[in-house]
Order: sequence, then structure tokens, then C-alpha cells
Amino acid sequence: MKLDGRYSINGRAVSRRAFVGGASASLVACAAPRIAWGKTTADVIVIGAGLAGLLATWQLEQAGLKVMLLEGNNRTGGRLYTLDNLPGTPDAGGVQIGAAYKRFNTIADRLGVERYLPESGQGGYLYNVRGQSFLKDQWPDLPQNMLADDEKKTSPDALFFFYMRKLPALETTTDWMSPAITAEDISLASWLKAKGASDEAMRFMNANLNGRTLEEMSMLHMQRTLSMFSTARKANPGPTKFIRGGSQRMTDAMTNAINSDIILNAPVSAIEDKGDGVEVSLTDGRKYGARQVICTAPFSTVRNMKIDAALSADLRDTIQQLPYTKASFVFLRASDAFWKEDGLPEYIWSDDPLIGRVFTLNSDPPLLKIWVNGPAAEALDKMEPQQAAADIITRIEKIRPAAKGKLSYLNMFSWQKEPFARGIYHHIGTGLGAALANTVQHQGGRLHFAGEHMTQNWPGMEGALETAERAAARVLTLV
Repeated sequence: MKLDGRYSINGRAVSRRAFVGGASASLVACAAPRIAWGKTTADVIVIGAGLAGLLATWQLEQAGLKVMLLEGNNRTGGRLYTLDNLPGTPDAGGVQIGAAYKRFNTIADRLGVERYLPESGQGGYLYNVRGQSFLKDQWPDLPQNMLADDEKKTSPDALFFFYMRKLPALETTTDWMSPAITAEDISLASWLKAKGASDEAMRFMNANLNGRTLEEMSMLHMQRTLSMFSTARKANPGPTKFIRGGSQRMTDAMTNAINSDIILNAPVSAIEDKGDGVEVSLTDGRKYGARQVICTAPFSTVRNMKIDAALSADLRDTIQQLPYTKASFVFLRASDAFWKEDGLPEYIWSDDPLIGRVFTLNSDPPLLKIWVNGPAAEALDKMEPQQAAADIITRIEKIRPAAKGKLSYLNMFSWQKEPFARGIYHHIGTGLGAALANTVQHQGGRLHFAGEHMTQNWPGMEGALETAERAAARVLTLV
């Protein structure tokens, strides 16, 4: 909502002011006078006000173009989302900031967005398998350990990377787009079976997979992921940090810096290339025209839009089929930080689908964040929140007796229920590698795509910013 030149985002008043830096100076050097074009509302319409949409908007307005930013939600930020309505203001998305996120950190520095190192705790997992709790060093000799002989010494949470280290390494990060590599796009399950992974190891890996199932996730996805993070660590090693006040303070600051019109509550229903411009239709019947359009919305939501434009078969297939990881969280309030006193590891890892992983948030007040993925998230979403929380609290109290009587329900959050996300982040589905590789290299004529799903080189938030720069640079060559 716009209020006297200010935006109210999650109840926070966000002012509009000049952007003070943080993006590629080379794009500013390309600035050219805006060419008036009578059939348009703007030179460029940007769809989606997450990281990619906000950066692309700023870069284009700095180049002298008239830009309109459309956002379906009632806030900017996309999947950087801080739950300001909850005590402790926990993050639902965009939590960790890597030292190698050069674009992100440069923007944050120039906008005065503070990052910090969290207080160090005891860390580690208290494990719970088949209803039995144990410590890491107890695992090899427990009767619950039904792993193959060469797997028995590996803790349940570490089995995934025990095997992922055996994946063929990519020579460069962009090699994942090579036809020779995408030709070997098979499921992780098939690859793991070929490497001798036991059924029990596969069960553990599926239990808390950042995806849906090993069958549905491509081996190429993990090759790309490992290469991206390895390159990032080598580029600028350093500690992971967090944003003071929550991750959405970053996108609040970017919103402040934009002078272009931002229209909230503006879900897009159709994009039509008219031959001499692009028309964007909203679900309420409003229509806007522009010479160029950059769509940064996740493909999980773009697939619900009618797109009348020249798109390749691979791009259309990717829009319709690219999978997004399902993730649901339950936030519990703790009367005190009992995990600091009971002598056990700080977090919980479980094969119980209602528990998944339990993380402590040393906030004021202290909180627990229960994180489940895939089929477990789907099942949790069907439950009544209060009953689900009661079941979860009972199970946590059994796993960790020091929690008894100290937990209460705060909130349940599901990324797949968010209409402008439909998942927490994308992954490469089995058999979709070649199509995605061609998609991320798409060179649009009047319609362009950006967002973390279009990354070539960087993971997560840095990848979203990478794609914004690429899309903005492409537009500047065409207007």
C-alpha cells in the first residue's frame, strides 16, 4: 500500500529515496535518454518485486528508462520474508548470507543493511531414528542402525553428502549447461543405487531432502549445486552471516531506493507480445503496455499466466515442469532456552515426518523452527495447525525431556501455499536438465525472464541478482 509517497510493508513504513549504489556501474555507464513511445505505460514493465525484480528495476531506471514494477503480493521482497507479526521476527526465507555473495553484500553495504555473525552455540544434532534418540558417537553400534557395513559409521544427516562427494565434479560452474553433461541427466535415486547405496540410506536421504524425492531430483542438480558452492567458497571464503532485523530488511531497503512506480496487489494473468510492444494483463482486468517486459516471478506461478509470445519449446516446457521444493515450518515459542542447559546438541534431526529438522532461534523470546520438506510438508499442510503443533510438541518432549511444558504454538507457514511462490526454491527435476540449460540462456526479443531459477553461475539469492543484471543488460541493448 502506498501512503503519501511511502509504502507500508508488513506494517513497516518504507520511504522512497534515491538508490545509493550496489549494482554494476557498467550498466549505469550505458544510460541513454528514454525514448517516448505513445503506446506504452512504461518503457519496461518488471513483474515480481523480489531481489531480481527490485535490482532490475533500479538498474533500468538509472539508465533513464521509465519502469513500472508489478507485484502480485501485498508486499515487496518475494522469498525474502521476515515474519514481523511473530515475536522474535523469524525469517521464513532468505536466511543465510554467504561471504561470496558479492552482489548481495555490495548492495547491502551501500544501503546500510547490517549483517551479523550469530552467537556461537553448541550446534550439532540430537538424532531421533525409529523413535530412539541418540548422539552421533553412539550411532555406529545402535540396533536402529540398519545401514550397509560401509555406511554404518556415517550419521543419518551426513549420508547424503557421503555419497554426493562421489559425484563427477564439473570443471567449471557453467559446465552443467553443456550438452555432454545434460545428456547424462538421470535421477539421484538411480545414480545412488548404481553406487551401492542401501535402501535404508536412501530412506534417510529422502527423510529431509531439499526436494521432493530422490527419484524426482536430477543427479545434475547436485552436480550444479556442489560446483556453485565450491566456486563461491573459493571466490571469497568467510563466515555465513544474517541480516539484522530479518532478511526482508534487505528488500525493504531496495524498495526505498527505487523511484519507479511499484504497484502491489497486482497479480498478472497474461503477457502478450503485440509485435511493437508487450501488453500485461492483471487478474482484475487492468492492462499495462511497455516496450519490454522482464518477468522475475517463479515459474511455479508463471505457468498460471497466459503467455502469447515467441518462446522456445524448451522454455515453455521448463515453465510448466520445473519443480519447486515444498517446505513447511512450524514455529514454537519456548519459555526459556532449555537447549543451552540440558547438555545435548542444539538441533534435532529425525526420520519422523512431523519433526524433520528442529532449529533453535536464539531470539527474544527464544523460538524453535521445525522444518519439513517434500511429502512430509504436503502431509503437514493438510493438518489443522493447532493439532499438528500439539503432536509435534509431544514428540519433541519425548525426544528432548528438557522441553517438557516449555513449548507453545506460534505459527505454521507453508511456502507451497503462498500463491506467488508455490515453493521455496527450484531444483532440476529428472530429465529436465537440457531444457533448463537452454532456458537460462534464453535471449528474449521483448519478453525476458530473471529470478533464481534462471541462474547460470551462482546459487540462491546471489543467483537471483546475477539474472537481474543479465536481463537488464539485455533490455538496454534493445530499447
